[in-house]
This record gives sequence, C-alpha cells and structure tokens, in this order.
Amino acid sequence: MKKSCFLFVALLLSLLAVRAQVLPQDPKLVAGVLKNGFHYYIYPNTSGSQQTAIQLFVNAGSLQERDDQRGLAHFVEHMAFNGSKNYPKNEVITFLESLGVKFGADLNAHTSFDETVYKITIDSKEKANLAKALAIVYDWSFNLSFDSLEIEKERGVIIEEWRTKQGVDARMSDQTLPLIFYNSRYAERQPIGILDILHHFQRPTIVDFYQSWYRPSLLGLAIVTNQDVKETEKLIKNLFGKAKDKKQAPRREVYTLKEHQDTLFKVYTDKEANSIDFSYITKLPASNAVNTKADFLTSMQHRVVNSLLKKRFDRLAQLDNEYKSASMSFADLLLHNGLSIGGSVLYEDHIESGIRKFLLEKERLVRYGFTKQEIDDYKKQYQAQLERAQPEKEVHAGLMLASLKNSFFTGELLLDKEYSRVLTLSLLDKIDSVSLQQHLNGYFKPGNTVVILSGPTRLAQALPTQEHLSALFTEAAHAKVSPWKDQVEIPEQLLPKLPTAGQVVSKSFNEAIDLHTWTLSNGAKVYLKKSAGRKEHIQLTAFRKGGVLALDSADYINGIYAKDIIGASGAGDFSRQALTKYLNGNSASSVFVLSQHREGLSASASMKDMKTMFELLYLKWTHPRVDATVFANFKKRTLDAAKEKVYNMTTAYYQAIGKAVGADDNESNEISADRIAKDLQLDRIVPVFKERFQSASDFDFVLIGDFDVDTLQPYIEQYIGALPAGAYTKAQRKPSYSQNVNQDILLYAGEADKATVNLFFQTTDVQYDYPAILFNELMENVLKVKLRKNLREEHSGVYGVSVKVNATSEPANLIRTQINFSCEPSRKDFLIDQVFVELAHIAKDPNYFTEELENAKTQMIQTYDNQYNKETFWSAELRNHIYFQFANWNYFTDYKKMVQAISTADISKWTQEKVNKATQVKAVLMPERFKK
Repeated sequence: MKKSCFLFVALLLSLLAVRAQVLPQDPKLVAGVLKNGFHYYIYPNTSGSQQTAIQLFVNAGSLQERDDQRGLAHFVEHMAFNGSKNYPKNEVITFLESLGVKFGADLNAHTSFDETVYKITIDSKEKANLAKALAIVYDWSFNLSFDSLEIEKERGVIIEEWRTKQGVDARMSDQTLPLIFYNSRYAERQPIGILDILHHFQRPTIVDFYQSWYRPSLLGLAIVTNQDVKETEKLIKNLFGKAKDKKQAPRREVYTLKEHQDTLFKVYTDKEANSIDFSYITKLPASNAVNTKADFLTSMQHRVVNSLLKKRFDRLAQLDNEYKSASMSFADLLLHNGLSIGGSVLYEDHIESGIRKFLLEKERLVRYGFTKQEIDDYKKQYQAQLERAQPEKEVHAGLMLASLKNSFFTGELLLDKEYSRVLTLSLLDKIDSVSLQQHLNGYFKPGNTVVILSGPTRLAQALPTQEHLSALFTEAAHAKVSPWKDQVEIPEQLLPKLPTAGQVVSKSFNEAIDLHTWTLSNGAKVYLKKSAGRKEHIQLTAFRKGGVLALDSADYINGIYAKDIIGASGAGDFSRQALTKYLNGNSASSVFVLSQHREGLSASASMKDMKTMFELLYLKWTHPRVDATVFANFKKRTLDAAKEKVYNMTTAYYQAIGKAVGADDNESNEISADRIAKDLQLDRIVPVFKERFQSASDFDFVLIGDFDVDTLQPYIEQYIGALPAGAYTKAQRKPSYSQNVNQDILLYAGEADKATVNLFFQTTDVQYDYPAILFNELMENVLKVKLRKNLREEHSGVYGVSVKVNATSEPANLIRTQINFSCEPSRKDFLIDQVFVELAHIAKDPNYFTEELENAKTQMIQTYDNQYNKETFWSAELRNHIYFQFANWNYFTDYKKMVQAISTADISKWTQEKVNKATQVKAVLMPERFKK
C-alpha cells in the first residue's frame, strides 16, 4: 500500500515537469521492431479473460494501387480467406470456426485508403491456439496462394459487395466525394475499386500488388492476450523474423488532401433521397500524435470541444424547431487529414430559415465560444467520471487494439490508463473559455471548405442555389449575434419529502444461482444478485406485461410516443435541462420503457450515487411531466418523418412484409401523418403514461451489482416499496401471426441494379423455453454457415446472407426464421432455390452438418463463458427468465450440458418442423426498370 502511495506522489510530481516532455509509454506494453522492419505490440490481459485478440496492420491501402489495380488492395484482403500455403481454399475459416471463432464477428478484415487491417479473436485457454492463430497471420502476411479458381469465385463476391453499396447513398457519395477529395489521389482510389477492373484483371496484377506492399517493413502485429507476454514475443520473433524484406520495392508515398483557397459549393438532388441535408466540411491537417504533455492537452481540448458542441446542439434541439437536427464535430478521418464537419437536417417548409439558423449558431460559436457555465458543468461531469473510475483489471481488447493501431500508423505512445486519468485531472484547470475558443477557431480557417445541400428531386425548385448559399454564409458572417444565454432554474432537491415507505413482506433464496427474492407490500417483487463484474456499481431493471397493446386503441398513438416525450421533458418540478444540471457529476440514471407489450425501466449508478438512483426512479414514476415545447418539436419531427415515408421507395415493400407476417408493430408501421396530427395530443401523454404506471403491482425488479444484499433493504422499502399499489389493466390486444397461407410479394422500386430478398418462415407451434431456445440458436448458426458456403463461397452470388431465428411467447407464441440477402436481379430465383436446397438437405440428412453443429456449440459455450461473470449478462438473462416464466434455472446451472446434448438429428427435425413446414412469405424487391 505504501509503495502505491509513493508511486502516486512520484507520478504527480512528474506531471509538473516541463510542458514539452515526452510522456512515458505504458510499461505493460511489450513492443519492438524486428531486423526486417516488422513491428509488434503485445499487451497482457490479466483479468481472467480466456481470449486473445489479434490484428495485423498493413501500411498500404487503395492509395497504393496502380491505375490497373484499382480495387485490388481490397481484393487481396478477401483472398486472405481463400487460400494460403498452409490453408488451401476456405480452410482457414473452417479451421478457425472449429476453435470457436465466428466469421464476421471474431474473424474479419477491412481495407481503406491508407490501411488494411485483419482481425481475429480466439479462445486461448490452450497455448497452442495462439500459436495456430499466429501461423495463420503469417500466411496472410507472406504466403497467400491466389489460386486462379478462387480468384474467379471471389470476383463474384466482391462485385456483390459493390452491388450492396449501390443506391441513393452511393449516388450521393459520387456527388460529394469529388469535392471533399478535390484534386487529390483519394478521389481516384475508392477502396471498392472500378467494376471493369474487378471483372477483368489477371492473376499477375493482384499478385504484384501483394508482393509489392505486403513486406515486413510495412506490417505490424498487435496482440492483447491472456498468455505470457514474453513467450508470445518469442513466438513472434521466431515466426515473423524469418521473413525477408524486399530490397527493390516501390516507395510508400504520403498522400494528403489538396488545399484550395476557395469554398466549393454543390447543390444536387436525387429522386430517392429521403431528407434535406445541409453540411459543410473543412479539410484540416491531422492532429499530432499524442507523445508530449502539449499533445495531450491539445487532445483534451479536442475532446472537450466536441463534447460541448454536442451538448450545445442537443440543447438547441430542445428549444428550437427551425431544423430537425444539427451537429458539429472534428475528427481525424484520414491518416494525414482531419475534417471539421457540421450541418443540419432540414424541414421542407423551413429550408432557408433552417440553414440560416444553423449558420447563426455557427457564428455564435466562432465569435464567443462556450460560456463559463457550459465549461464548468462539463468539467464537473468529466472530473466526477474520472474520480469514479477505478483501476480496471479487465482490458477492453477492442479499445486497446485501436490504440495500438494508432501507435503503428501515427507513432502515438500508448499511455497507462491510470497515468492518463491522473494527467487529465491535473490539466483540467488549463481548460478555459479562452483556450477552447482558440482551439475551436483553429477549425474554421478560410479555404479548404466544401458546402453541400442535397434533397429529393421533387423539392429541386425549393432548394437554394449555390449563389444563394454563398450569400447566406456572407449574411451570417456580418449578422449581429449575441453571446449564448441559457438560464435554467434548478430545484434544490429531487423529492420535496420522503415518500411513505412500504415493506418487504416475504423473502426467499435460490442457493443454486445465489438469487434473493423479496415480495413487497405493494405487490412488486425484487430479485437481488451480488455480482463483482463491475466494481462499485448497481444495475436495476423493472418490467411487467402490458405495454401499448394494453391501452385503449384510441390512445395507441399517444402510447407509442409517450416514453420519448416524457423522457425529454424532465420530471416533477425539473425541466429536462434542470434535471441534467442537477445530476451533473452524478452517475445515477433512470430511463422508462413503454413498448408494444411491456412496460418498465432501466436504472444504474455507482454505489455512492445509489440513493440518487432510487430517488430519480421514484420521481420519474410518480411525477411525469410534458414540456409543451418538447411536445411541439417532437410532433413536428414525427409528422415530417411520416410525410417523408410516403416518398420512400421501400415503404410499400416493408409495409407489405409487415402485413404478411402479422408483425406485432404492424399498426405503427402504417401510421399516417394525418393520424399523428389528429391523435397525438399534449393533454393525453401524461394520462397514458400514468395508466401504465399507476400501480407497481406485478412489477418485477432485478438488481445486480457490487453490493451487500441486506444494505439495500432500506432503499428498496423507501422507494420501490413506496410506489403506488392497486389494480391496473392487464388485458392486451393480441397480434395474429398465424395466417397459414404462403405468400409471394414482388414489388419494383429504385434505380440500383440489385434485388433485395427477404424470406420468412413462421409458426406458432412453439414452447418458448429451454432447451428449445438453444435449438433455435444452433439452427440459426448452422443455417448461416451452410448458406454462406453455398450462396457466397460456392456460387459467388451474394456478399453476405443474414439468418435470424426469433421466438417468443409474449404477446403470443411465435417462432420466425428470416433469411435475407441482395443479389444480381437475374440470379434471384436461382439463389432463392439454393436456400430451399440447403433447408431440405439439413432437414433430411443429420450427417450433412456435423462439423457446423460442433463448431456452433463451441462458439456458444465460449460466448457463455466469456459473459457469465458480467453484470449485463445476469441482468438480461434473469429478466428473460422471470418475464417469460421459464420452467427452471438450468440455463445458469447446466448450460453446457444442455448444449452438448443437442444432436444433429434434433436440429434436422427442428428445421423440418419449424422452418420447412412453417408458413412462408417470400418477398422480393426488384429495380424499377424490371417492371413491365
């Protein structure tokens, strides 16, 4: 303990050293550069995790392509999963899946302009698994096969990936990106490439790219592992040290966005556009890598400015309805360039005034920056977060790898978390209005700016011209703008007086899962489980059957929007802003839920703020309020969205699907603007909310956290026990899922040359409980792999295929299997037939998917083990068990046994009964040009 204190004092003293000092690297990081130029970074995960996360960095992307290689940096990335020296064809995927790796989730890659990154997360309880994974990464780095047959297969997959990106967003990007990337190489090197090259390039061309750029001096490896760091370092040195760097290789050029002194304007429309978007983008140099105290302070200012901008525009959204939403932020989106991005989404009837309003707010920020109160509030909140933060045992692998990626590509140091926290606290005093305004204004230097206005073609005549936009900027620059003022009255306490407490009337204990159950005098039940998954923290959820479907149909509209309107309005005597300010620096939160068939809430806090959490819960439950301005703004945005939906090319398609499958939210799917205008009423929002929360009877509360159970009883009796009791409406309107009629839907819309396919199989013949839930999950995973192998790998017909199996017993019994993909229109029938071929094969032959089932079991068990000790796991799973009234607690006590007991014969039968014999809905959306 004394040693820790001495270290802490030494750390504080070091923070007072000269401003330009180089910061210390996190001592837990083991990093180095091999003789051949290969970089490696190894970070230990000593939290008890049994996983290793690995990323391979390639300092090359689409910018390094020759003219005849456009798209091949990305193509190489795909070929890494299509065969190497030691793993022919797709065997690398099959092998990793046998270790519990999920393709797409634990195994993936991406290519951008400046980089290519490969990612694997594996179970590494056994040392051998890490060695196997590193051998695969070595093959990716230096031993890809580029089998000619596999190249031909992958052409189709990549062309389908290109196809998935087509549509209105792609056309919008084609208009925008040439301005953002004006006169730079970025404009000519989109990572997806050129369709003609993707169709026709020859094998030597892609091999040449790989051999030119995949060389040790351009590669880096980052690992976050539970294995011994020094042993892992030896593995890396022995394996990657044998690779030879190329003596004659192309030089790695540095590319940046070109500067231009003028502002480039663009106004354009598209008939499929669904919104009116105004934006400006200013191109800037990238931020410095954080290696000194000065860099660290600049990075802090960057984060604070972004946070304050978000808070300012969030507040404006509560006060003003000239535009739907607005934002402003700064980010390093390219390796050597940052972007200042701002803009607003506009109303049809307020296009010019919305732009003018946004520009005036931008001017207010440029001239006056942020108020002392805004900055003080933020610093108080930020300081409280930092002071609450405990040194974490658990290492978040994803965040750590992102930091190590920065180290490789920018040379940024990795800082110890505790060092970074203390350094931040020591520098907070240097964050003031003057320094932040100077920092903010650095993002608004003249030139290098692009201004874009886009919208639906039907509104082309209503959009300002480029000349008019330019005039609006000039007008704003010369306008009289006063400093920001926002006076808010804040009551002194959440509850004027303590409520009358209830009592715990009975207690029971489930020893098998360490779960306490208390019944309260008001008819509520409380379930308590101690968990050390998150230190000094408590998570509370509450739920009861009911929801919007238990309201009178005349109040349906008010019901589906009530929680959002009330949630944005504050509670009791507190406006939303007053409540935010009162809770500033406090970790307590409480959010209410009113869904189709359930009502409830979710609350959380650090243990020291637990009392505030309970007070907040009680206040919001018993004293809801509606702010008239919030209601007016919300209704205006909702009406506008409903009007825009009429023009959305996919609305009719998805409405037809909803009607065919009998979705429980189908009524909300078809809400018209006229109905919203008529039925959404200010004076009905609070009564509707109170109707569903007038009584706590039959509510179940689940509390998970780092607490002693007995210490919670006074709080539970004082606040949850004090909630009103009594009768409430239980009856729900039940949706009808079973139509027993197969349906085909074929509609036409859109310019993009792609077909969208959605296949549904549903039946109400289901008992929603374990082990049936596991049957569903295993069937989903087996189907997903088999369809990937067939539709993607064998027939090159899709980029990806989604499979989802959902089941429920509330508000009615249902099991629904959905399969969807997009493809070339001419191949839709063939690919749909292949789905049914796979379903038939799985149902007929249990031996057909033995390997896939075993892999799925391994994946599920590993996921379960990794989640088991987490607060979120227990909160969600206990909620499900209680809400759906599962027969027992075997999920927590015998999960692995249940999973292993399921056979291929079980899954074959399940597929036949729950999919092949189910009611089928086949929905296809074809391009408009196919309509006869």
